[in-house]
Amino acid sequence: MDVSEESLRSLAKSLRRNQRKHSDMLAKVEKTSARLDRRKSKLQILESLIADQERRLAEPRRETASSADGPGPFRPARLIFNPSSGKETADSGERLAEIVKALRAHGIEPHVGIKTSGKAARLMARKAVKAGHSLVVVAAGDGTIGEVASELIGSTTVLGIVPSGTMNNVARSLGVPLAIDDACALIGMGTTRHIDIGRLVAQGTQSKEYFLECAGVGLSAIVAAAGQSVEKHRWSALPSILKRTPEDLGTIKVEMDDVTVEARTRMVTVSNSQLVGTNLLVAPGAKMDDGLLDVCLYDGMGQLELTKYLAEAARGDPVDLKIYRARRIRITSDEPVVASAEVELTRPRRVVEIEVVPRALSVIVGNGIGLSVPVESAPKATMLGPAPPPNPNGSEVARVEVARE
Repeated sequence: MDVSEESLRSLAKSLRRNQRKHSDMLAKVEKTSARLDRRKSKLQILESLIADQERRLAEPRRETASSADGPGPFRPARLIFNPSSGKETADSGERLAEIVKALRAHGIEPHVGIKTSGKAARLMARKAVKAGHSLVVVAAGDGTIGEVASELIGSTTVLGIVPSGTMNNVARSLGVPLAIDDACALIGMGTTRHIDIGRLVAQGTQSKEYFLECAGVGLSAIVAAAGQSVEKHRWSALPSILKRTPEDLGTIKVEMDDVTVEARTRMVTVSNSQLVGTNLLVAPGAKMDDGLLDVCLYDGMGQLELTKYLAEAARGDPVDLKIYRARRIRITSDEPVVASAEVELTRPRRVVEIEVVPRALSVIVGNGIGLSVPVESAPKATMLGPAPPPNPNGSEVARVEVARE
């Protein structure tokens, strides 16, 4: 028997051995998947029961929800309210009264704090965690939600959301209804998921910026300037806005776990959720609970291509681009570039590192597009489109604390 025949025989044995291992491993995976499906089904049945019980309890509470004297028990919560969020014409006091009444109707007794600054919102959240509060409710937009969330990372405090911002990307991704009573009903249900949060580190600094939606290189200046044009559908203004950024960032090297890609691009987005900015659908299929970030490089796209991309993404029908998924991303550029976590800009750097912090935050969620296991029995949520109009009423408001820097 010559050496080549012996080598082939050995290779054939190795192949058969690995095929047997594969068969055994596949059987284990299928068994685990079946067990997981059964547990998901049981979870959905339980959540459906919770939704029904919450609705039945809310009915008798509605008549007495203007005070804390209604049928209990009530779950205490810190409510952080931003009076300047959103575009509603209703008086902020009336909006707060409606939120408080709705929370009480759904079994939540809020201790109200008014946001006067980002620092004040973070301080209230930090104090709530330190005091051992089990629930913090944010009635605000994406910016305030992100500020509060950064202080709850790794804690047992649960985040509840009553969306009242302009875009409400986080609420839309997590399946939180935009109508106040429906959002409060979801909080009353208390159906939580542990979601990921992104973290950006610019080389040469000790600061770490967290994000729920998206971080990017070369993106922030574009989105910040283009936001109003996109929101108002002034597409003709986008080319002049895009000219304010460099024509080419040169070659960017992007290391994603075990994969390294070089691209000629003006921007890179690293997304934790599907939506960013003015409801731009930049990462279709992204999940906020899968332990991964979705990376898009926009390789070779010039001004016209980027303009078309932004217009399509705003309509919820983005251009088909390759998306990578990774836990850690290291971006290296020939020239210093600006990076951002949401809207927070770093100074220009040549190296930017971004990573996911898995299962960092416990959040009350609904039937959201950004969830691997959505709450199917939750009140109906809105992915895209305007928020429902306010329905103010003159309810009595709980004692209010104004937090200042």
